[in-house]
Amino acid sequence: MSDPDSPPENEPAPKWVRFTGIGFELAGITLLFLVLGYWIDAVWMPGKHFATAVGTLVGFSLAMTRFIIQVKKNQ
Repeated sequence: MSDPDSPPENEPAPKWVRFTGIGFELAGITLLFLVLGYWIDAVWMPGKHFATAVGTLVGFSLAMTRFIIQVKKNQ
């Protein structure tokens, strides 16, 4: 038996819910690349933070590209 206050299952989620999820993806992808760069620095280049910086920039660039594509698609 379903809850009478819940929307029907075939009704799409509101736009703000979809955009919130996309924002979490942006943050998650950026953090993933940051941690990967930090790990590379810790293992191969102790004392330098080159891979951390590059990883963060690459991750943010990829995540922002995906973010823009998803927002354009969902408008």
